[in-house]
Amino acid sequence: MLDTDPSDGSDGQPDGGWAFVATSDGAANLLGTLTELNAERAYTRSDLSERSGVPLKTLYLNGLLDEFVDLGLLVRADDEGDDETEPQYRVAADSDLLDAARAFDDAYDPD
Repeated sequence: MLDTDPSDGSDGQPDGGWAFVATSDGAANLLGTLTELNAERAYTRSDLSERSGVPLKTLYLNGLLDEFVDLGLLVRADDEGDDETEPQYRVAADSDLLDAARAFDDAYDPD
């Protein structure tokens, strides 16, 4: 059975991938967008916001991009210590999670 219950009783964090996507504002849209992006190109937060339809404020306030970096879906493509420029990210070309998301997307057939 698909577990979308966000609590696991220990630290309040989602206890699985489905729960994370279901409870994290914008996660599903951003994940779907990442499956289609070029891993060789760097994207700013603004780029990712526009492409995914997730408001920039949401990406910024909920730490979703940092979470995606921690999960290995994105990698920082800029100098993290440079506060003068907008952070840039690349899609992690070797991400097992992205491969699984792509496979799920390809396997879904509503007909």
